[in-house]
Amino acid sequence: MTSAGIAILSLVITAVVLSVVTAVVSSLVRRSPSTTTWRATRAGVLFVVRSRRWQRVFVRTVGIAAIVIGCFLLLVASTAPGESPTPGMGIAAVVMAVVGILFVWLAHGMARSRLEVTPDTVWVFSAVGAPRAVAVGDITALKPLASNNYGGVVARSATKRLFHASRILLGYPQLIEFLRTRRPDLQIPDASWPL
Repeated sequence: MTSAGIAILSLVITAVVLSVVTAVVSSLVRRSPSTTTWRATRAGVLFVVRSRRWQRVFVRTVGIAAIVIGCFLLLVASTAPGESPTPGMGIAAVVMAVVGILFVWLAHGMARSRLEVTPDTVWVFSAVGAPRAVAVGDITALKPLASNNYGGVVARSATKRLFHASRILLGYPQLIEFLRTRRPDLQIPDASWPL
């Protein structure tokens, strides 16, 4: 097989895997409950929009496994008997451990990120930083979330992006219904309706 054939085959395999993963997650989201049981930190919260617990656990597990494998490979590379340490194996071990640390940090950010919706305000808790309040009246447009395979909604003011939510998040159907009833003047994009 030529190198061009191998490249095309790898692209086709990648596209198939991405399509299958997207279809499986979408079907799981359609069949599972859409509300979250997360306890709100603000008074008067109607509902919370956040990631599913299994997503955070999966990302954290992959990160911890990568750290353990990276440390093991680094130990093997540095203690190989009778040979000088293999620089390629050491570099791969360090890269794997750093990627694992990034995955654990990502899981922590996923656990912290959420939207707490009150009758007049959407409290935005991001992965880092203090929570911020977005008044429902400050939203001037709803745009589709194009940076996500599953779609979603982006709430914008005249000058900036206020918050966003993916369609696979718990509480997303409640968020769309809330925006539809509280702000009927805003058009919900076709790609932003719940799965």
